[in-house]
Amino acid sequence: MSKSENMICSHCLAALNRTQLHKDQPGSLHQRFFQIPNLQYALAFCWFQKGTVIQKLLHQLKYEGNDAVGHLLGELYGQDLADYGYADRWDYISSVPLHYKKLRKRGYNQSDVIGKGLNKALNVPYLTLLKKQLHRKSQTRKRRLERFANVEETFSLLQKAPPLKGKHVLIVDDVLTTGATIQAACQPLIQAGAKVSVLVIAAV
Repeated sequence: MSKSENMICSHCLAALNRTQLHKDQPGSLHQRFFQIPNLQYALAFCWFQKGTVIQKLLHQLKYEGNDAVGHLLGELYGQDLADYGYADRWDYISSVPLHYKKLRKRGYNQSDVIGKGLNKALNVPYLTLLKKQLHRKSQTRKRRLERFANVEETFSLLQKAPPLKGKHVLIVDDVLTTGATIQAACQPLIQAGAKVSVLVIAAV
């Protein structure tokens, strides 16, 4: 039995609605990231639908303390990407950070765990590059324009971050809805001279 079958049964793995976006770039997600000039890749492992396997797995990851699920999902998608020739396309993998209050409550950053799974499969260095400066209210019930207003100037580059000019950074998050959060997280990287790509486990 494989490692993935120990955590996710083979039937559930087969039921995942994978996007296959890595085979067709630029793809359908690029238009959601209008605030990211020269976006390199916009990738998603699965399409998100309520009541499906991916929703249940992400719920375990975010609300049930099952961080191993996030690592496995990152590793599974990372293997798909590696098999398709993406392993040498990024200098660093990083993630959308949580505010320290939410991090303390949850015990881990779900996007960080996904990023480390990608790191294992792709062998691309994983670095924490960003911090969340402000603790905003949840985005869950906000409309599209409200989400963009809610995350403006929320993220900044860590002082310990290496020079990023000319580097290609893959920014990871768990779920993509409007794209407001991940676009805001990319801004400090772009200002530091980095090229960016984005990756999520599930896209609505």
